[in-house]
Amino acid sequence: MTPHSQNSSFTPHTLSPRPNSFLTCPLSIYAHKFATMAPVTEIAYISLKPGIQLTGSSDGAKAWADTIKTIQAQDGYQRLHWGVSLENESLLMLLIDWDGVGSHQKFMDDPSYGPFKKTLGLIMEGVHLFHITPTPFPPTILSEAPVIEFCAFYSPDASFLGNMSQFVSILEGDRKAGKIDGYYGGSYGESVEEGVVKHAEILDGKGGGETGKAVVGFLGWESKEKHLAFRETELFRENIGLLRGNNRGAEVFHVKFAAV
Repeated sequence: MTPHSQNSSFTPHTLSPRPNSFLTCPLSIYAHKFATMAPVTEIAYISLKPGIQLTGSSDGAKAWADTIKTIQAQDGYQRLHWGVSLENESLLMLLIDWDGVGSHQKFMDDPSYGPFKKTLGLIMEGVHLFHITPTPFPPTILSEAPVIEFCAFYSPDASFLGNMSQFVSILEGDRKAGKIDGYYGGSYGESVEEGVVKHAEILDGKGGGETGKAVVGFLGWESKEKHLAFRETELFRENIGLLRGNNRGAEVFHVKFAAV
């Protein structure tokens, strides 16, 4: 999975309009800039081909297992989580923790990367990805909670990251006080790249032209139903304003992640 670069900063890799193909552009000329950065989590939205099964003995499952093995063999790899959206079974979310963006670049330069692209192309129609620097890192909530509320906010203003921190802190305090039913905790972070757009916009062919970053939250719940019930509470209504009106838009869905 390959982000491409433009000018002096990373821009996110976008879904290719051609099945089984990747948009590639080396990041090596920028790798030195991020070599000493904090560890990152790569977020990849993978659009699956119809009928693909990722577990069992099918060809798709074997290709997916080979994909994971290749990633695990790379220098700088720490861990990964994957799962299919509960709202959209054709959307596979792959989250990879790396020592830094430079480790991802090293993987892209490795001879194993060509066969990796070919294998992944057997199960997917395209991919859209970017990296974030989560707080806390690693985002252990991904393996601790049965269901993750994945929320991404696009082109937020300068106050938004602080607002997200405040929102997560409020939820954590109320979780410890026993005021939120089924909430496990959360992690959040801002994208390394600029020009990040909604996955839905990529699918609709409307991506491009954006200059803002994204802020992503991983909020853990006992179930999707527990999250939806929380949205009806006074606590939610009192605090959700922190995340509204100060960004271009959001995407929210739920994923049951498997840890590898």
